[in-house]
Amino acid sequence: MAFVPSISVSQLAATPQNVTFTDNSTGADAAIVSRKLTIQTAASTYLVPSGTSTNYISWALANTSITVDILTEDQCVNVLCEWLDINGATLYTYENQYPLAEYNKQFLVALVSAQGLTPGIVQDVSYSGAMATFWVNINAGINQVNFAADIQGGQNCFNRATAMRLSQNLYF
Repeated sequence: MAFVPSISVSQLAATPQNVTFTDNSTGADAAIVSRKLTIQTAASTYLVPSGTSTNYISWALANTSITVDILTEDQCVNVLCEWLDINGATLYTYENQYPLAEYNKQFLVALVSAQGLTPGIVQDVSYSGAMATFWVNINAGINQVNFAADIQGGQNCFNRATAMRLSQNLYF
């Protein structure tokens, strides 16, 4: 069966700094000896774990998944996975854009939880309006990436939400 490259990307709410990549490829090619990931932000910077001297992450073939600590805030990223031969030549590629939004989603969950403790706050127009704006920016960022393949537009939305989260005393 021919090799068909595919990966999936995920984050856990409890550890938003970590991103897990899973190789879902089907088929086989005996010429493949290694794999590497290149993760680039909308600002064209490369995300790699601390201490990595390259702009990519080596991913051993023995591991179907790899979890890397690469985030400090929400990012819209372009991910390129390459399957390489013994000479380091690229045999197959898989490339896609992903919205990684767990930092702001976690903050939103905290806001919703706080509302349950203070029933009157949902009637506060400023609080509710800010929370709606925050929510819209998170979802708009995700949609920009998932539906329009626009990581810059998505990152702009994430940046607005992050600014609100970091200045929460002004909004919530």
